[in-house]
Amino acid sequence: MAPIPPMGREPAIERARGGNLPFSFGSPHPTVAILVQDGVYRIRELVVSAAEERAAYDRAMAEGSAWMPEHHHALGRPTGAIYAEAASIAELVAAMEAMSWPADW
Repeated sequence: MAPIPPMGREPAIERARGGNLPFSFGSPHPTVAILVQDGVYRIRELVVSAAEERAAYDRAMAEGSAWMPEHHHALGRPTGAIYAEAASIAELVAAMEAMSWPADW
């Protein structure tokens, strides 16, 4: 997977409004996700477990495969910082409109 450009606030809002959850975004690789988790809507940081990455890397090397940044980022899970949380899509959209939006999102 080649590096991707930032999604931007408005496209992220439209995608969330459309109910296409979960989805991840960020640039140059996905670093954040919008999802339903624990019964609420969240924007949450994707985190890669060092142990999971090591196991995947070791498997790839044993199989003679490549290991690139894309492989690392594909292991990201929504377990990091919670940037926004809401009880409904409408509340999440309001939070997205009000929050500071990082340039790399």
